[in-house]
Amino acid sequence: MFFQVLINAISVGSVYALIALGYNFVYGILEQLNFAHGDVYAVGCFVTYTVYLAAGNVFVAMIAGIASAVLINLIVERFAYRPLRIKGANRIAPTISAVGIAYIMRNGIQLIWGPQTYRFDLNMGGDRSFQVGGLYIGILQIWILAIAIAVMVCVSILLKKTKWGQAIIGVSQSLPTSELMGIDVNRNIALVYALGGAVGAIGGILFCSYYGFIYMGIGFAYGTMKAWMATVLGGIGSTKGAIIGAMSLGILETFVSAFISTANKDIIVWGIFILFILVRPKGLFPAEIAEKV
Repeated sequence: MFFQVLINAISVGSVYALIALGYNFVYGILEQLNFAHGDVYAVGCFVTYTVYLAAGNVFVAMIAGIASAVLINLIVERFAYRPLRIKGANRIAPTISAVGIAYIMRNGIQLIWGPQTYRFDLNMGGDRSFQVGGLYIGILQIWILAIAIAVMVCVSILLKKTKWGQAIIGVSQSLPTSELMGIDVNRNIALVYALGGAVGAIGGILFCSYYGFIYMGIGFAYGTMKAWMATVLGGIGSTKGAIIGAMSLGILETFVSAFISTANKDIIVWGIFILFILVRPKGLFPAEIAEKV
């Protein structure tokens, strides 16, 4: 039973890792907590759900959902966040703006799709599984792990091996210096928001597929809060930390549900989380920020 639960935990952790990565991108560059992240991916998931019902093609539906999340993030960055950054607003203003945007999108979902819960099934394996020894591995779990690994590898290559990635890292270290070096800061920040929206939407789609449901509040409850917890656990601003923190959170939740209590899972996990940050407030792998003196 331990290894069967571990397989399930890795699947949940992989989904959380994608959601946390998208959340962590924005903080890594601007040090702003993007509380609209979960609701952006929620819109992407609802678009995916609607397109799949209409077209019946999982790839078309996923592309439509990811594209909608990217577009929303670009619009939000351009008209809600960028003006505040240019005017030199304090760090609270973008956070308040993000919360307002999250409420707008959540109510937009309620207006278009309603408050009810829908069954979310993209026919990516469903309940089908195969047996290895005494363990059952679902087809959907394999898809989730494969997609999560592929996305994380692509993101790592983008950041470390491309000029765009180097420019993003430069902007994360210093906005004024990056401008002096000829880097288009606004374009790179927009790219980060777009990338965060895409990765978050992929994680959201896989999450909804794994649990088989979707509703208007899924973005905040299972996106923003889980991503925030995973990012704090791993170390805010650290890509490696976001992935490890998300995997740790997924494993912790799954084992608590399996061996202690499903009903009290959130109470126990949040209690452990609070104790952890009291002992290690900067997380497992805090971002290393070099300072020249």
